[in-house]
Amino acid sequence: MIATLLLAAIVAGPTTYRIDPEGAEAGFELKATMHTVHGTTRGVSGEVHCAPGEAGALTLSGSVTVDAASLDTNNKKRDAKMHGASLDVSRFPAITLDPELFTPGAPAGADGTIAGVLTGRLTIRDATHPVSIDATVTPTPTGLDVAGRFDVAWAEFGIPDPSFFVVRIDPVAHAHFRARLVALP
Repeated sequence: MIATLLLAAIVAGPTTYRIDPEGAEAGFELKATMHTVHGTTRGVSGEVHCAPGEAGALTLSGSVTVDAASLDTNNKKRDAKMHGASLDVSRFPAITLDPELFTPGAPAGADGTIAGVLTGRLTIRDATHPVSIDATVTPTPTGLDVAGRFDVAWAEFGIPDPSFFVVRIDPVAHAHFRARLVALP
């Protein structure tokens, strides 16, 4: 109940937020034979429109875009394969999340952080699927900080198996993001 009241106070009416590129990051962890690959990018942009919804939820629209070519694993050979055969960034330069709803699931923390579930549609390589993300929303003086973690079964998005020789890649990548949303005037 407190989380619902806090969200209603934060977003008293329809508000549009822009992602601050300095306060945004997206990435993934992907287990492989004898190691885990970590990839990140600061190439995150977009706008999200929020409005109070039913039962204290936030109704969302807009789009968050990740520049797929900017994903970096600190290994040039692996990055070339990821940008080429895996993500095919020349044809599919962006990974997008179209948010639809944030539903609070716990009371607000001492700093005002609200944990809940963010639902929307994720598009990778021109394949779009619904996604449910464990997320947090924290009010700031200029907007909201949002962070989340979710799993992506990469084969569902038409990404070819990047396994080779004796190196086997786990079929699920663990994605994460954080973004500072600044309210537009």
